[in-house]
Amino acid sequence: MRSGGPLQGQGGSVERFRGGFPATIDAKGRVKLPARLREQLEADFGREVYVCSFFPHELRVYPLAVWQAVEEQLLKKPAMKPAVLKLVERVNYGQLLEMDDQGRILVPALLREMVNVEGEVVVSGRINHLAVTNRTRAASFLEEASLSDEELEELAQLEL
Repeated sequence: MRSGGPLQGQGGSVERFRGGFPATIDAKGRVKLPARLREQLEADFGREVYVCSFFPHELRVYPLAVWQAVEEQLLKKPAMKPAVLKLVERVNYGQLLEMDDQGRILVPALLREMVNVEGEVVVSGRINHLAVTNRTRAASFLEEASLSDEELEELAQLEL
């Protein structure tokens, strides 16, 4: 991992994963990360990842250092708050995994079943982690995710 903290590269800038790429989960449950994302992950963070699910429709692949920072933030939250309990319970189904020499991650069967990811998927960069989504679901999400006029106004105020 580069110096500068778990979310930063050598120059102190925040590392970002960007783009959406078609991929496949093979019969053994392995997803091969797209070359650009795989190279960035390995160069910036190494091969260890934490794979979990926050939502019922996608897997999240966190570089281990980034996941550890997420855990630190969770530890600062009120432990008995219902939303925190629910999130911790859900992500605890995740597993610490290691990317192999071919850039594949073996996704445990339970996680694949929980989020319905088999066969054709999309691997997308989500700034500090990767998401793996069923390709049909990803296409539907893009159709549903159009922004309303009110949302566009709100985003304009954020100066994005």
